[in-house]
Amino acid sequence: MALRFLNKATFGATSKDIEHLQKIGVPAWLEEQFALPKNKDIYLKKTIELAKAAEPSTFPASVDKYLANNDTVFYMGIDFNMLRYFLSSWFEAVLLSKDQLRHKTAYALSQIVVESIFEPLFRIRAEALAHHYDILYNNAFGSYSQLLQDVSFSPGMGVFLTYNGNRKLYKNEAGIPVYPDENYAREIMQLFSIGLNKLHMDGTPVLDDKERMVLTYTQQDVNELARVFTGWDLRCNTKFGLVFNKQGDFTHPMEMTPKYHDFGQKNILGRTIAADMDPYEEVKEAIKIIMSQPSAAPYLSETLIMRLTKSNPSPDYVKRVATVFQNTHGNLEEVVKAIFLDPELWEDLKEDWIVKFKEPLVAYTQLLRSMHVKPMPRWYMCSQHRPADEHYSNCQVIRNRMIVNDPRSYLAQGPGLAPSVFNFYDNDFVPNDEEFKRRGLKAPEVQIQTDSMLIHFSNKIRDMLFESEKGYIQESFYKGKDRKWHKYSTLENYLQKAYEADNPRLFRVGWDKFLIDADEEYKILEKVIDGDTNGDFANLQDFRKRDFHKDEEALRELIDFEDRKLTGGFLSEEQKEILFDGLKERIYIETNDIDHGGRQSKKYQLFRHIIAPVIRAIATSEKYMVE
Repeated sequence: MALRFLNKATFGATSKDIEHLQKIGVPAWLEEQFALPKNKDIYLKKTIELAKAAEPSTFPASVDKYLANNDTVFYMGIDFNMLRYFLSSWFEAVLLSKDQLRHKTAYALSQIVVESIFEPLFRIRAEALAHHYDILYNNAFGSYSQLLQDVSFSPGMGVFLTYNGNRKLYKNEAGIPVYPDENYAREIMQLFSIGLNKLHMDGTPVLDDKERMVLTYTQQDVNELARVFTGWDLRCNTKFGLVFNKQGDFTHPMEMTPKYHDFGQKNILGRTIAADMDPYEEVKEAIKIIMSQPSAAPYLSETLIMRLTKSNPSPDYVKRVATVFQNTHGNLEEVVKAIFLDPELWEDLKEDWIVKFKEPLVAYTQLLRSMHVKPMPRWYMCSQHRPADEHYSNCQVIRNRMIVNDPRSYLAQGPGLAPSVFNFYDNDFVPNDEEFKRRGLKAPEVQIQTDSMLIHFSNKIRDMLFESEKGYIQESFYKGKDRKWHKYSTLENYLQKAYEADNPRLFRVGWDKFLIDADEEYKILEKVIDGDTNGDFANLQDFRKRDFHKDEEALRELIDFEDRKLTGGFLSEEQKEILFDGLKERIYIETNDIDHGGRQSKKYQLFRHIIAPVIRAIATSEKYMVE
C-alpha cells in the first residue's frame, strides 16, 4: 500500500520514501509535506539558469536581474531552445525536489488551469510556461481564489487566452463595434472554476423540472465578465492595444492601462460589480463571485480527485471532499488532505483495487525516481553541434543539470504541451470496451494511450536504460582516435572522452542528459550468486554450464524484487514465469567477457541481457500502468 499511495501523492516512490512513510504513517507524512518550505520561482529560476549556462551571450543579465520586477525582460528575441530549457527544468524540479506533494498537486492543477504551447509563441518564449507553473506551485496548498487571481494577472494566460491587449467596446475605422475578447471570461468559468453545468455537492448534475441539466452561466455572464478583463497588457510591451504584439515581459504580472479598461457597472452571475472600481479589485471581486457559486466546490473537488487518486470516485467521496472545499473557502491544503485521507481511497488500497490508469508522464517519472535519477555531472553545449577540438573551445560546459527533450512522441503529453485549453484528454472519456461501457466507467488517461504511443514508450525505456545507467556506461567501449576500442571504466572518463569518442549524447541537446543507477539490481543478483555485494560477480558462470544454477535463482530474485519495486507485487506468477523463461538463457556468456577476448564484462552482460529487459518488461506491463 505504501508504494501505491506514494505513486499517487508523488512523482514516484523511492525505496527511502517507502521506508520513511512506513515509519511515520500517512497523516504525519502529509503534514511533513505541507510544512516543507516553498522553493520560490523554482521553475522559472531553473529555466533561466539553464538558458544562461547554455547561451551566456544570449542571456547576459544576472538571474536575479531577470527575476526582479524591473525593465529587464527575459529574452525578446527568438530562441528555439527555450522550450527545451523549460521542459528540462520541469523534469529536474519534479524528479529531485523533496516537496513532492506540492509538485504533484501543482501538476494536477495544471490540468485544470491549462496554459500550453497551443499558443505557438511559447515555443520560443517558454519562460511563460515556467512562470505559470510557479503560480500553480506557489498556490498548491493555498487558497484556490488566490490561485485564480494570480492566474488572471499572469502574462502567459493573458496571451494564451487572448485577453492581453483586450480593449473596452470601441468602433474600428470602418465604424463597426469591436467588443471585448470573451475567451478568458468563458474558460475561467467553464474550465477553471464552476464547470458548464450546475452540480450537487456530490458531483451529480442539478436537473430542472424537465430532467435537463442546468447551465452554470449564460452568454450574458460571459459578456459582462469579459469587460472585467479589459485594459490588461504585458509589462514592457512596446506598443499597447495590438493583440498580436506580445514582445513584453512573461515573468511578472500584467499591468493596467486605464484608458482601455471598461469602468462601468457589471452584472455577473446575479451579482453586481460597482462602477469605477479599481481594476485590480474588480478582478478579485469577479473571482469572489465566481467562487461563491455552489458548483465550484464539487466541480473542482471531483476533478482533483480524478487527477490525484481515482478516476471514478463515488458521489459520497466527492461530497466529503467538496464539503471540505466549501467549509474552508477553497483551502487546497485541506482539500488535498481530505482527498488522500478519505476512507474510500484506503479501502481501494487495502483491497488492491485498481482505480486509475497512470498518465504516461507519471509512469515515466516513477520509473526514473525508482532508479535514483540524477543530473548529468557535465555535458557540453557546442556551436556546430559538436566539439571543434579536444579542449571544447567552441562549447559551454554545463554542470549538474538535466536535459529532457519534448516527450510527446513517447508519452503523448508533457508539461505545458496540452493540445488545447481542454487538456490532454476528456475527463468523461469511456474506453471502447464492453465492461467500461456496461458499468459507465471513465478512464481519461487511456484516451492518449494509443498503440503507437505505447510502442514508443517501450522503445524509450529501452533507450533510456542503455544511455543513462551509470554502471552500464562505465562498462561500455568506444573507438578512439587511434581506431582501437577502449573501455570507459569510469564515469569521469566517459565525460572526458566526448570529443574523442564523437559521443553525441554529451554534446547534442537533442539527447536527454541524466543518470540513473541499477545498484540495487546489481546487489540483488550478486547477493544470490556470490553471497556478497563487492561487485566482482566472482561465481557468475556461463549459463550453458548446467552444473551451476545460482544465476537462475538470482534471476528469479531479481524479477520478484523488480515486481515489488515497480508494481507493489501485482504481477501474477504466470507473468513472472514467462519473463524468467525468456531470459534464463541470456544471463552470461563467458566467451563474450573482456577477460576472454570479448568486449562485454560480466556487469555489462548482466545489465544488457537481464536487468534492463526485466525493468522494461515490468515497466511496460499492464500491472505497472495502473494505480
